[in-house]
Amino acid sequence: MKKLKYLTLFLFFDFLISNLILKSTNYWNIADWNEKYWRIPSEIYHHGLLPNINEDEKWGGKITKKIITNSIGFIDKKNRVVSKNNLKQKRILLIGDSFIEGSGVNYKNTFAGLLENYLGKNYEILNSAVGSYSPSIYFKKTEYYINQGYKFDQALIFLDVSDIYDELFIKFDNEGNILTYKERKNRNIFKKNFYSLGRLLRDNTITFRFLNLISDKTEITKNYIKLKYKTSRNLDKSFFDTNKDEVMFYRMTHIDRGYWTYNNEKFEEIKDGLKQSEIFLEKLFQLLKQNNIQSTLIVYPWPAQVAFGDNYHEKYWKEFTKKRKINFLSLYDNFKSKNNNQFIFDNFIYGDVHWNENGSKIVFESIKKNINF
Repeated sequence: MKKLKYLTLFLFFDFLISNLILKSTNYWNIADWNEKYWRIPSEIYHHGLLPNINEDEKWGGKITKKIITNSIGFIDKKNRVVSKNNLKQKRILLIGDSFIEGSGVNYKNTFAGLLENYLGKNYEILNSAVGSYSPSIYFKKTEYYINQGYKFDQALIFLDVSDIYDELFIKFDNEGNILTYKERKNRNIFKKNFYSLGRLLRDNTITFRFLNLISDKTEITKNYIKLKYKTSRNLDKSFFDTNKDEVMFYRMTHIDRGYWTYNNEKFEEIKDGLKQSEIFLEKLFQLLKQNNIQSTLIVYPWPAQVAFGDNYHEKYWKEFTKKRKINFLSLYDNFKSKNNNQFIFDNFIYGDVHWNENGSKIVFESIKKNINF
């Protein structure tokens, strides 16, 4: 009992000092722990972004980027009001996931920013893309805004390699509503309360803040060591002779969600996701056609496909669009090089699968050349 009394007293004074003194200092703020309140769930299309936010968002551990949305929660260069109909400008709707949202890159250097700058005042770019979107969400979100009365002239749909994998985890009820959000609300109460208590202690006491920092740093180090070990085995090299570039290249080209395009066993595992993706893409293109919206399906490779090729993704969607007379554009040829290793480092974020500023330019130049605006 005495030990519990001292512990309670210690935590009480810890709480007081933390809240009355330390919270007002810059040392207390740890960007990785800040809640991204602007990323919100949606009962209609799973998840999205709050309207009219202007925040610095920590991304990928080391990168801080500006994230700005307009009045309908679409990524934009500034906070602004989006009308349901634009009679003065042609309106282009961008549909995609984190690549088109612009992960790790500020708006002006994303594909959306480059396209907007190129097309000028005669066009309005509306970027509906958000990380972890997939075909069912593309359809649900586009349908929602069309039903709300928003008008679009053209839609560019960017189908990511990971979309097929993500689609495996999107489930529906008998009425066709996405279930995932409801399942999140009903998750285990004990687990929910346990994590809430952990965050409360971390955000209000020096002791638990320090323990969390040690835990985070240990986890980062442990993950890097595991990755370095896998890299050394893959290269048949000594662990100590394996350098950081080799480790990062392995990381960029060995993401689980990208295996299915060149691995027959993994392809078998994602067939249900492929089937569901096809169903909702067909619904999406029918919806766009019914509303006289010109559309194009666009596919592109990850570093893994650049390095190891693609047996399924590009071919599958080329046949899908040909059969249904849908405009199709593959960016695979734009990501070919005689020196794949260097090309990947030059055009993707270091240690990641997303385009850097150079990669975004490659995409923009191809779209500019191949799409009629």
